[in-house]
Amino acid sequence: MFALSQGSRNRFRKLEDDFANCVGNLTSIATPVDPEKSGQFKLRFFDKNDIGYWAEEVSEGVLYFLALLCIVHQPDPPKLLLLEEPEKGIHPRRIKEVMDFIFELARLRGIQIILTSHSPYVVDYFADIPECISVFDRENGETIIRNAGDIIEETNAKLEKPIRYSDTLGEHWVSGFLGGVPL
Repeated sequence: MFALSQGSRNRFRKLEDDFANCVGNLTSIATPVDPEKSGQFKLRFFDKNDIGYWAEEVSEGVLYFLALLCIVHQPDPPKLLLLEEPEKGIHPRRIKEVMDFIFELARLRGIQIILTSHSPYVVDYFADIPECISVFDRENGETIIRNAGDIIEETNAKLEKPIRYSDTLGEHWVSGFLGGVPL
């Protein structure tokens, strides 16, 4: 974080802008020297009223999201990013901003993203592109991987009236319709 703030002010400002757009109530970040630990820095966040909060005072979700931002705002960001449960520690009302940011990374920065999730809210963001979801099931002691788009097509072919999945893809997953549920 300190290296980003000192290396390129423009890159750091973009990180702060992305952070403020997704987190909302926190608008800026600082990395002051820790007076108690020589050569170490602390992480401090500020809200729109310039009230400061140390890293220990903000939610785990804020810290996870900041870590993601630090990765993608490096001078040479990775071409592949693996994310486990990007919604972890994020309020359900903030998941939209996080998912929009993740989709933007893939589209604008050319970063391939593989993520795992147990959240129907996250699954719902793939309602228009269910073929991008891999569903993992256990059958006869083996792991079977199937494409959610294929599962939906196969099921719709058997039904008189196709299932309207685009509004509640996450609910279909939670209910077991798509598979991928614990036994």
